[in-house]
This record gives sequence, C-alpha cells and structure tokens, in this order.
Amino acid sequence: MVKRETKGAMAEFKKWMSGLLGAVVRVLLWLIMAVVAVFLLAVALVLLFLGVLWALLRGQRPETPVFVGRFQRFTKTRVWPQAGQARASGASARHSQAEVVDVEAREVDERSSRSSADERSQPEDRPGLEDRRP
Repeated sequence: MVKRETKGAMAEFKKWMSGLLGAVVRVLLWLIMAVVAVFLLAVALVLLFLGVLWALLRGQRPETPVFVGRFQRFTKTRVWPQAGQARASGASARHSQAEVVDVEAREVDERSSRSSADERSQPEDRPGLEDRRP
C-alpha cells in the first residue's frame, strides 16, 4: 500500500511541476514578446527622428503621411461634422444649416440635353482631329 500511495503522490507532484513549469514558460514568453515589441517601437521612433532630422538638414519641411490628412478630413466631414463647424464659426453654424433657399425649377428635355452634350463633345474642325474610324 505504501508503494501505491507514493506512486500517486509522485504523479501528483509531476503534474503540479509540469503545470508550474508551463506557467513559468508562458510568463517568460510574454516578457520576451513585450521586450521585442518595445525594441521595435524604439527602432521605429529612432528612424522617424532620423528621417525628420535628415529632411530638416536638407532644408525641406517634413511631410505628414497621406493617410493622416485623409483621416483628418474624413473626421471633420463625416464623423464629427458639427464639431468642425462649431469651432470655425461658433453658434452661427447651427443657424446656417436651417436656412432654406428657394430655387426656380425647370424641366429639361432629354433630347435637347443629349444634343447639346454631343455638340460640346465634338472636336472643332482642326486638321488632324477628324474621326478616322472605319
């Protein structure tokens, strides 16, 4: 009976040790990933600083990336349209949206609009611009 109890206790001890070892390995891997991420961030910041410094040494103004300008325009017009207008003109922005403009409406005939569009698209009578299609 003593051998069976020691075998069971030994199996429990091995199970506990493997769980502890697995937890330690997981924590070490998380720490290594955090160190690598911080290192890559530091490298990116150093390269960014060197790029700005290089541009300034050549007498050029550092440019903001294209997506930053697009994002700023998008947020002003689509995400927070009232915030951009309120900053620009204060309380008068709310009143300007409520204004109604009367317009005199008129019907446009499709045939006349097509013929005028065709006339505008035709090239003038200049040499070399004639239509040479078969």
